[in-house]
Amino acid sequence: MTTLSFADGQVVVVETSEPDFVFSAVLPPRHAGPPAHRHRHEREIFTVEAGQLVVRVGRERRLLRPGESVAVPPGTTHAFANPFDEPVRLRTVESPAGPLQAQLRALASSPGRPPLRELARINAEHDWSFTVRGLPDRPQRFLWWLLARAAR
Repeated sequence: MTTLSFADGQVVVVETSEPDFVFSAVLPPRHAGPPAHRHRHEREIFTVEAGQLVVRVGRERRLLRPGESVAVPPGTTHAFANPFDEPVRLRTVESPAGPLQAQLRALASSPGRPPLRELARINAEHDWSFTVRGLPDRPQRFLWWLLARAAR
């Protein structure tokens, strides 16, 4: 098992990497979570083990409590956050394993601003699987491509 610690207090413990990426995470109180995004090829399942988590899947927002899960199909915009005063512990399964583990490692090793060039390089290695909400895929892939090229 590998533990990744983030400057914002988030802790991720990697359980398995293949064929699925499985990890548990603790999000500190008032953690904003990742920006709304989607994965072209990967399905994610979030299960809350302790605390509460607000999850957005498509246009739906849900409050997950301990023992509750939500599955996010490939291509579906999603995000999550812990807006509460207590930490939340969740387990995530990314199936099949895609760029998420490498993205988390890059983010954990870069306290401060996200390492966009490194994230773009990772995205390029995974067939441009990751896109953020708010910008159409085609121009976004071009921007990721430019950043990935600058990373080489």
